Amino acid sequence: MSWLMKTASIELRVTSLNRQRSHTQRLLHLLLDDMPIKTYLSDGEGGMEDESRSVSGFLHFDTASKVRRKILSILDSIDFSQEIPEPLQLDFFDRGQIEQVIANCEHKNARGQVICNVKYLHKVLVAEVNALQGMAAIGQRPLLMEEINTILQYVVERNKLLQCLHAKRHALESWRQLVEIILTTCPQDLIQTEDRQLIIRDLLQDVHDKILDDDAAQELIPVVAGAVFTLTAHLSQSVRTEQKQTLAVPVPGHSQYVLMLDGSFTSSPGSEGIPVGFASIGDSSLHIILKKILDFILKTGGGFQRVRTHLYGSLLYYLQIAQRPDEPDTLESAKKTMWERLTAPEDAFSKLQRENMAIVESYGAALMEVVCRDACDGHEIGRMLSLALLDRIVSVDKQQQWLLYLSNSGYLKVLVDSLADDDLALQSLLTPQPPLLKALYTYESKMAFLTRVAKIQQGALELLRCGVIVKLAQCQVYDMRPETDHQG
Repeated sequence: MSWLMKTASIELRVTSLNRQRSHTQRLLHLLLDDMPIKTYLSDGEGGMEDESRSVSGFLHFDTASKVRRKILSILDSIDFSQEIPEPLQLDFFDRGQIEQVIANCEHKNARGQVICNVKYLHKVLVAEVNALQGMAAIGQRPLLMEEINTILQYVVERNKLLQCLHAKRHALESWRQLVEIILTTCPQDLIQTEDRQLIIRDLLQDVHDKILDDDAAQELIPVVAGAVFTLTAHLSQSVRTEQKQTLAVPVPGHSQYVLMLDGSFTSSPGSEGIPVGFASIGDSSLHIILKKILDFILKTGGGFQRVRTHLYGSLLYYLQIAQRPDEPDTLESAKKTMWERLTAPEDAFSKLQRENMAIVESYGAALMEVVCRDACDGHEIGRMLSLALLDRIVSVDKQQQWLLYLSNSGYLKVLVDSLADDDLALQSLLTPQPPLLKALYTYESKMAFLTRVAKIQQGALELLRCGVIVKLAQCQVYDMRPETDHQG
């Protein structure tokens, strides 16, 4: 099945690049359509009739005739759970040493699977028994050989487990590649914006439900996290594109920029042509997706630092959906009085933003702890994304719950104190052949977050208490300048 999905991915990409639209369209119908499959024209180029038969058929509200999308049925065929063999119970051999011997006998087979060489392990264990001397060893030899058989049976079961997990990872990776090809390579007009959002919604909800199950194998988490990142990125792009198209619709007496700022984007009088809520997917579906992403982050809270980088990126893309386009810097440029801005009804951006923040805050200190810990001592990319996530959350947190947690738990002080380490790392970059620029990017994310905190009155006070001015004054990298040859 894995190779079949890879073949489908290649065919979709090749037909898309070669502009074989009818062929690409038939493949998309086969994978994405939730209506009963119809007989298509045998002619390779079906003309305008075949061209107009796009994925927009998804929205027929005849629930009795709905079928499950093939792309979801393929995901259903992958069992995310995995039975684990019972741990070894040994009477004569030391379990720790046996595990080490098993690890030494592991090798990678032709399929790239890491398994234990059972024959070689048997040879090693029998040699160990034969090396024993004395009457006691001779008397216990049958028991030792029986325990060796127990060990070998355990290793055979473990090899089956590793092979099964490898096959599931391979299948899930092939499924992820197929989804990415559908969303990135296939012509955009073959899948309407409305349909695209519903497809991504179904994929996100199903893949989250499977990985969040208590019986789901942890070995599949990295692949799923990558798929969630891709799907959320395309969902954000699709929703924002639809909003731009909606806001571009001319409404008499309104500027499209004023619509975004004065609340006309809601169902207020004079905006009958503008839909309520966010896009075709609906606010409730967006909230469900947000909760599942947050649950996924907490599921990986005990480890999986690198995996959480995908989830932080996914959360940033999701929060971007409710991000209002840049407001004018002054009231004069906005051509609106303060009273008009204060009395304007809540627009869709603010409403979704407020509801998102309520959901995030409902997860309490557990979520705050994971994100703040990664921002302070995580992997470089994880630190950058967690700092960017903190930046975004603090900017919309009207109750300042996250800022309060950062201050009370000491994480803000840790970030300020780490500026001294950043100073040394940045100085090492000012060489003819500098190392990787990870330190620079991490420092940039940290300063962006501290700047965001400083824009809040309480945040500025907390930074002063942490001694941020002193730490910045002690940084020597700011005094370093490139040497110039004045005689040249």
